[in-house]
Amino acid sequence: MNNEYLEIAKIAAKEAGEILKEYYGKFLHITRKEDDSIVTGADLASDSIIRNIIKEKYPNHSFLSEESGKEEILSDYKWIIDPLDGTTNFTILNPFFAVSIGLVFRDTPLIGVVYFPLQKEIFYAIKGKGAFLEHQVLQVNSEASLSSSFITYCNGRDLNSRKKIIELYSELKLRNNHVRQIGAAALELAYVASGRTGAFLLPGVSAWDVIAGVLLVKESKGITTDFNGNPFSLESKTLLAAPPKLHSEILEIIMNLSN
Repeated sequence: MNNEYLEIAKIAAKEAGEILKEYYGKFLHITRKEDDSIVTGADLASDSIIRNIIKEKYPNHSFLSEESGKEEILSDYKWIIDPLDGTTNFTILNPFFAVSIGLVFRDTPLIGVVYFPLQKEIFYAIKGKGAFLEHQVLQVNSEASLSSSFITYCNGRDLNSRKKIIELYSELKLRNNHVRQIGAAALELAYVASGRTGAFLLPGVSAWDVIAGVLLVKESKGITTDFNGNPFSLESKTLLAAPPKLHSEILEIIMNLSN
């Protein structure tokens, strides 16, 4: 059954990606939400097509989307959606943005899909069966080290999350010049899963930003925890994703800064 869920998610992600490409580079009316994050017509159109495709097939499943919020139905299955991961990038014509779709069963991730429209790359994972880019098996870079890896980060909009990432950035940047904020959490997690980058950090987690990417990293033999070293869950407020060795190195820094 998970394969069927995966195929529907891949169809929805690709259809949404086509919508985003139609909007990309055009004048967009931008509005701001209560948390000061931005939303455009592209976000909403992508959200609509994803939900319509999935709901037609699974009308009795619940939804949690960044743009349309919760649609709670008495179901063990919940689709968690970010229809445009990297909205700010999208609006300034930075092509690093994606569609993110995850399905959880009783809060356990079953499938994750991250689609990079402008490169036509679809990353996906099935619980217990691995992570893939098209038909290529993904694996984190087991040789990644703190001194040499490309490390990326995001942060929540609350003040505490911003203070925390400044503290971490200051420490990590002194040890490694290749520390960057590139603005699309799901896609950054896909990059960790594929070994393109070494690690990803995020204080101030929203489930729709990361749930698909977290499964990608886990299924590509990476480690995903909160900043206390506890396994990442839907209730986690922080996220560190990396190969085992690099994860240990960064977690030690985080823990030392907390003491």
